[in-house]
Amino acid sequence: QNTICFYLTSPHIKISKMRAPNLTEEELNEIYNWVDEIPLSRPKKNISRDFCDGVLLSEIIHHYFPKMVELHNYSAAHSTSGKLYNWNTLNQKVFKKMGF
Repeated sequence: QNTICFYLTSPHIKISKMRAPNLTEEELNEIYNWVDEIPLSRPKKNISRDFCDGVLLSEIIHHYFPKMVELHNYSAAHSTSGKLYNWNTLNQKVFKKMGF
């Protein structure tokens, strides 16, 4: 089963794995096609890895809600600390405002 990167579950930086829902091939293709319609800073190659650092998700949210996301707060990250910074920023500055 696919695993979608990680997300922060609390301000105490508890990291959890999030299981991807079981989607049909058709549903996955619909998601990929939808993502391809949005102008992103880098191409989609492996969706779980490409979204792992939170940058592309912040760009998607910014595309639909430009005033909600300040893109300069997010930079591509390979290290765990960089990914945590991006996801924590999304959690605190964006998802909280969206009611997540």
